[in-house]
Amino acid sequence: MSTLGFKMLCHTALHRAAQVARHWAERDCPVVIHVDRQVKRKRFEAFRKELSDLENVRFSRRVRCEWGTWSLVQASQGASEQLLAEFPGVRHVYLASGSCLPLRPVDELRAYLAARPMTDFIESVTIQD
Repeated sequence: MSTLGFKMLCHTALHRAAQVARHWAERDCPVVIHVDRQVKRKRFEAFRKELSDLENVRFSRRVRCEWGTWSLVQASQGASEQLLAEFPGVRHVYLASGSCLPLRPVDELRAYLAARPMTDFIESVTIQD
């Protein structure tokens, strides 16, 4: 099983998010997707159906997300907990939005992380930034 898993927070461009999730899942990376509860159920169900052939893609419990509020943390934490519970081989969790595009090969990312086993990669900026 993959040591690298992805959690995605999605609210728009679900067609693009499906392409990205498929890209990672087909390279043996489990993916847990949170879709904002504000997305209409019909769109959500179509998105879920589009990825239903992938055994390593899951959907987390949906919460309504508002920019700059705790709900984004709640959605991210829920997806992380599910990813780690359902895919115990995951050692690195990568947070992506539904509009993120992979620019480097997955195997290159795996090698980079493996070469730095004691490093946490957390983006942090000040309010001034």
